Amino acid sequence: MMSMDVIRRGGHPVVGFALGEAQFAALGDAWPGDLLAYRQEWEPFVAAHLALWRRMNTLFEGTAASKQCPTDIFTDAQIQSLSPALHSFCASLLLTRKYTSDTDPNGILTQWNAWQGKSSSEVLSGAASMLKWHQDVVARVGGPYKDELVQIARFWNLDLQLPDLPSFSTQQSIIAQIEGAYIAAKGVLQVAGYGAGQTLVWAGNTTQAVAQGLTDTVKELPKVVGVLENPWVWLGVAAIVVGGVLLVYVPRPRPQQQP
Repeated sequence: MMSMDVIRRGGHPVVGFALGEAQFAALGDAWPGDLLAYRQEWEPFVAAHLALWRRMNTLFEGTAASKQCPTDIFTDAQIQSLSPALHSFCASLLLTRKYTSDTDPNGILTQWNAWQGKSSSEVLSGAASMLKWHQDVVARVGGPYKDELVQIARFWNLDLQLPDLPSFSTQQSIIAQIEGAYIAAKGVLQVAGYGAGQTLVWAGNTTQAVAQGLTDTVKELPKVVGVLENPWVWLGVAAIVVGGVLLVYVPRPRPQQQP
């Protein structure tokens, strides 16, 4: 369960979302409120994705097969000699470790908190860069990372519910507020919406987003059953590409049930 803590620094409220043992960083000594507002509106979305990856990591780490994978963050070269099924499992486990790490460059927290400790003057002088950075992290987390999350969930027969986006009206309002205050930030930010297949699509404004048929709420994904009870039992042969790695699952016959 996510909890929201409000911290005050320099008279300005700074929001951090407590997620397990890690926490989204409180940024700066007195960040301008309008620039901070962009981060705050997207923080629940990023936090929800991080929580999904952590849940998946917990499931994978708790499976006996995880003991046969290398420890910590490893490379694909280290698992090339494993059987196809075990290689697929370890490759999936590796992604969950990367994205939940608070030190790895690929970690969601590492990327989201890249501007941690910047002063208000540094943020003001680099407003466009800071905003683009945060928008790019949202696009990455809700784009290719999300695609990998969905692929792994379907491959390993896991249930998954993606988070909604900030409403179009909220996104547009904050963008207009920032563009009105900072000339350097004009044209940097866009409105995000869910397109076909829960793909994150970007539009110039709310009108364009609606015209493209985008939505700010997620449609329910096809239901899948199970919680990684037995990753070695699979019906049929599956092959997908996750994180640049081809996952090929070699099926084993299900044991016959006794009458």
